[in-house]
Amino acid sequence: MKKLILIIFLIVSTIYNSFAEAPVIEKDVISKRMVMVGFHATDYKDEELNDLKDQIEKGLVAGVVFYGYNIESRKQVKRLIAELNRHNHSFIPLLMAVDEEGGRVQRLTVDKGFVEEPTAQYISKHMTPDQAEKVYELTARDLADVGFNVNFAPVIDLNINPSSPVIGAIERSYSADVDTVVAYAKAFINAHRKYGIITCLKHFPGHGSAKKDSHQGFTDVSTTWNDMELEPFQRLIADGYADMIMTAHVYNSGIDPDYPATLSKKTISLLQDMNYKGLVISDDLQMGAITDNYSFEDTVKLAVEAGNNILLFSNYFFYEKHYPEKVRQVLGIPINQ
Repeated sequence: MKKLILIIFLIVSTIYNSFAEAPVIEKDVISKRMVMVGFHATDYKDEELNDLKDQIEKGLVAGVVFYGYNIESRKQVKRLIAELNRHNHSFIPLLMAVDEEGGRVQRLTVDKGFVEEPTAQYISKHMTPDQAEKVYELTARDLADVGFNVNFAPVIDLNINPSSPVIGAIERSYSADVDTVVAYAKAFINAHRKYGIITCLKHFPGHGSAKKDSHQGFTDVSTTWNDMELEPFQRLIADGYADMIMTAHVYNSGIDPDYPATLSKKTISLLQDMNYKGLVISDDLQMGAITDNYSFEDTVKLAVEAGNNILLFSNYFFYEKHYPEKVRQVLGIPINQ
């Protein structure tokens, strides 16, 4: 496997490549764009998309995240992605992202013309890693066929608390065993690399022991988190399987007594200790763990200072069209820069 080269984001050249190589990512250029946003339209002619198209043309967004309500069929979403890409005048492709883990977290569903994918837990219990890779190739092929180039997966959280409402309880974790998680994560990533799809390890530094859901509010793992939760990240980074890493909004006083992981320089610097040099993307900054406790201005400043290269705003919980402009305003960066 070639060393991940963080110089130019040219994933187009890797689409349908038969070798499981790491996609190349232009970290500096993507970081300057800084913001990834969601939207609520399905039709590329929808007036709601006018602002987003303008932001793309001005180079204000690193990419776009899609949810189930953006996807009606293969033909529809393929046309929508192509139209958004048409407004990108840079040679650096937009990150067209989706959460396609399988099970409950699956945006490209059978009723819309895509393959069904089991949960991570089901796959690890009923398939070998080689068999899992074949299943994941079908998903990766679907993603590439309609124009996605980023999958916000795999989840490499350890299943420490099987009742964890947003991880274990809905079977998003492969296992509580590090070796198992790493083996199936590699299968997932290998399958996606065959189709030029960037993957994203999540949720750093580990969400599997949480008793609460950070979508809903403050989530403290100080007494449940174990440093073993870092091991899947360490091993996948060391073996060249980390294209991108997503932070968690969990609070752990043992790492940082002041801030949750996404806003914590102490937490994200642990990735530097692991020799990770790739992109760091925040989990959705509209989630309750953040919005209930921090102003927009503080969130942006802290997230950037902590080391996030991309700030993700889903527009799922509430809709704000001008995040790219507002983020730059908070940071004192001119719109045209």
